Amino acid sequence: MRPFFSLLIAATLLVAAVTEPLLSRAMLMPVEKKIDQRLETLFDEPFLLLGMTRGLYLDKFGAVFSAELQLVSTPGVATFGFTTPTKEMLVATRSKKIERLPMLRDAMRSQLASAALALDKLPADEKVVLGISIFRRSWEDSTGVPAQIVMQATRKDLMSARTAAAIEAAIRTQEF
Repeated sequence: MRPFFSLLIAATLLVAAVTEPLLSRAMLMPVEKKIDQRLETLFDEPFLLLGMTRGLYLDKFGAVFSAELQLVSTPGVATFGFTTPTKEMLVATRSKKIERLPMLRDAMRSQLASAALALDKLPADEKVVLGISIFRRSWEDSTGVPAQIVMQATRKDLMSARTAAAIEAAIRTQEF
């Protein structure tokens, strides 16, 4: 009887060791690429996406994606010939960021809905999360501009939403 239980335990451990996660890395990669493509074309300035979107699956929670984005291309201190920003540059940078925030939020909502469709193996009661960190320079006036926007919703709520207003209502948004 003892060898039987040992064999049963060993077989159970072996099966558990080779069981794939609900969402594999290969399933997350197309969603990452689609988010990158959308963020890269969101504004008509190149190089605003800093790095590539990264996704991961958290068991019994859902799929989480994160990226870092500049809303406006700005010179850094190390940029040739740049020493300190002018008052006009401060105002223009802040204004442009404020103007672009609604476009970023809309793009994030549409990417959450798109991810919910693409991740068909994600259980309906688990979440799809997209967090965007907004890059800023130390000299910027960041009043009214969040450093991070995080949107999340359950897959079933996103799948049942048929209009932009319904998608927006299904999503919980936090800005930090």
